[in-house]
Order: sequence, then structure tokens, then C-alpha cells
Amino acid sequence: MMNAKVMFGASRRITDRPQFTLMRCAVVLLMVFLVCLPAGGQAQPRRTAFGPPSSEVAFRAYRLGIFPLDGKFTRFSGWLSYDPEHTEFCEVHLDIEAASLVIADPASLQPTVAGPDFLDVKKFPSLTYTGSCKGDRLDGALGMHGVTGTFPLSLTWSRHGVEAEGRLVRAAWGMTASPLLAGRTIRIRVMIPLPQTSAAARN
Repeated sequence: MMNAKVMFGASRRITDRPQFTLMRCAVVLLMVFLVCLPAGGQAQPRRTAFGPPSSEVAFRAYRLGIFPLDGKFTRFSGWLSYDPEHTEFCEVHLDIEAASLVIADPASLQPTVAGPDFLDVKKFPSLTYTGSCKGDRLDGALGMHGVTGTFPLSLTWSRHGVEAEGRLVRAAWGMTASPLLAGRTIRIRVMIPLPQTSAAARN
């Protein structure tokens, strides 16, 4: 009788082993799933490309410190990586073709601004900017006129897009000619539209 009881117990333990193995696998899979979840419940970053005509890279200087001189670049490309739920974290890259500069009024100043005393587009055909969001500002580096320097931008986010704006000192990028023509500082403004979800488009 004793031998029969021992054999019965051993048989029961062998029968229960597959069920225990399944439970252990389920626990392991659950742990892997939890580890793979984004930290803090953050959504995965979105990356969107931008360029004209929906985006804009514009500048404003002041002749004699009074009269506005507006211009823009018509050929550029870039990308923006951001979290829609946490826009204080983002990255951006922008390439601009310097020769695409357009000054509408007065147009006669365009050759001067594009020439050797200012942008010198033949010698320096491109401008580049790379930065990362830090709260409500963008910290990055601007490459222009053969010089790469720190250039922070303030950020304004909306449901439809983001606007970055900053002021650069021309002399910091080696452009010191004719201070009365374009002033000491230049305001730079970049406007990037954001992709709209179907729900946002209906609102």
C-alpha cells in the first residue's frame, strides 16, 4: 500500500509539470511586455520632413535701424522629431541653399546681401542648423558664412505648427560690412507645419 501511494504522488507531480511551465512562460512574457512599454507612458516620437512652400525660413533686418528689410529662402529642407504629448523634447535639422535668398523690397539690395560683404553665396553655398529642444527654446548650432556658432531660438507650439525665432549678431558670423544697411542684428524666423490627425482636422 505504501508503494502505491508513493507512485500515485509521483504521477501527480509529473502531470502538473506542463501546467507549471505554461504559467512560468506567461509570467516571462508579461515582464518582457512591461519592459518594452515607453517610459512614463510617453508616445513614440514623430519625425516629419518639411520644406517649401508649406514651411518658411525668413529674416528681418533694419536699415538705418528704422526701415525693415525682409527676406526669405525659397529652397531648403529639414526634419523635425518630436513627441506630441511632450513638445519640450525635440530635435531638428535644417539645410538651406544660400543662393535661394529673395528680398522683395527693395529688390535692388538682393545682390548686395547675397554678395561677398554679407552671405557670399558663391563661396558659402549653404546654411545648416541642428538643435535640440530644451523646454520652450531650441539650443543649436548655425553654420553660415564659413562659421558655426551657437544660436538659440525661442519656440511657440500650436495645434497646427511650431514657430522658432531668434536674433543673431552679424559680426559673430563674420559679416561686419555696412552696418547701416542691415543693422547689427538680424531676426530669423522658421515656421514648420505639423501633421494633422483626422480628429484634429475636424476641430
